Amino acid sequence: MSERLRSEVITIGDELLLGRTINSNAAFLGQRLAECGVPVQWSSCVADDVAEIQAAISLALNRADVIVLSGGLGPTPDDLTRDAIARLFDLPLVESAEQRVHVEEIFRKLGRAIPTASSNQVLVLGGALRLPNPLGTAAGIYLERKGKHLFALPGVPPELERLMDEQVEPIVQRQFGGAKYFARTLRMAGIGESLLMERLGDLDALARRVELAYLPHQGLLDLRMTSRATDAYEAEADIAFAEHYIRERAGEHVYATGRDTLAQVIGNVLVNRGQWLTVAESCTGGLISAMLTDTPGASRWFNRGFVTYANEAKQELLGVPAATLEQYGAVSEETVQAMAEGALRTARADWAVSVSGIAGPDGGTDEKPVGTVWIGIASAHTTVSQKIQVGSRSRELVRTRAAHFALYLLFKQLTGKR
Repeated sequence: MSERLRSEVITIGDELLLGRTINSNAAFLGQRLAECGVPVQWSSCVADDVAEIQAAISLALNRADVIVLSGGLGPTPDDLTRDAIARLFDLPLVESAEQRVHVEEIFRKLGRAIPTASSNQVLVLGGALRLPNPLGTAAGIYLERKGKHLFALPGVPPELERLMDEQVEPIVQRQFGGAKYFARTLRMAGIGESLLMERLGDLDALARRVELAYLPHQGLLDLRMTSRATDAYEAEADIAFAEHYIRERAGEHVYATGRDTLAQVIGNVLVNRGQWLTVAESCTGGLISAMLTDTPGASRWFNRGFVTYANEAKQELLGVPAATLEQYGAVSEETVQAMAEGALRTARADWAVSVSGIAGPDGGTDEKPVGTVWIGIASAHTTVSQKIQVGSRSRELVRTRAAHFALYLLFKQLTGKR
């Protein structure tokens, strides 16, 4: 693969180093910078310390074309990124009339004047470009020196993502318009890395044309195909060849191309059909409903959800027969089918998903160990169910994997994939 422009991500914050906050910004920036044609070659995390921040920036300037910093632009004493940049480049901090108006407006909506503690949010770096932040008081920073491009963004994820979309990406595209990154991501469910690799078989033919990256996340799997070509037509042909090869061998597990979530794909199918979905959850405790309602516009296709954790709730809200629970137990094929059919009937929906399982760490038996989950799917025409075993991992992971697999089974029923 030909040499590409290179970028570096520096995330800043003691809470990241101490493990108190998950460093989601590094992952987001890595993905977006690659899509801009300046893939990340280095990523570091440094403490809330001026000297450490300056050292990280200095190192990055010696090896990267684009440097993106995250965090440390807020009003508190440990927000030191702006000061570190000012001292490193010998730039003054000056009040910006535009920034003052912006900060005043934010606090006006809260019914307050700018607090003394936030008064420094009206200051910007003289000689640098202010990147307006529509979601918060901390403006971003853009600075170009000797062909190197430095961006500093707020650490709050929605604010960082908004500035990346509206400010950073357009600047990078203007500066490096010739940079190209040819890649496509197949989003998959119901299959792990090992089984997928087994399905794909000998990859020599693919390896000469594309690089494959397996990116598992809690029961889902993204497969990124990156072309080795630099010509757009050749790259598109390579990626199309790879996608066809993969779909021939594991196409039933592909639910999207690009960034769409499983819930978004399901929602699009339901909207196009004018149909409604309901869910009945036990061990997932509302997690499936949360995944669905995280999708904008879910009110057009998601009817309602039932969290029926106790057996009494399954009987009262879903009409699960007491005899079914007594004979087969809550975690059984018979119970999840009754749950799905009861939810479908009660919500007057077109589709219903039900889940019941043993999330752990206790409650398992030899017959039904921790990680045993039954999933039901009901429609007006049929009711199907499947048992999965996600292992005795953490309670959170069992619940998340169960929720993802339930949505995958619904996707298969909706699309007719087998």
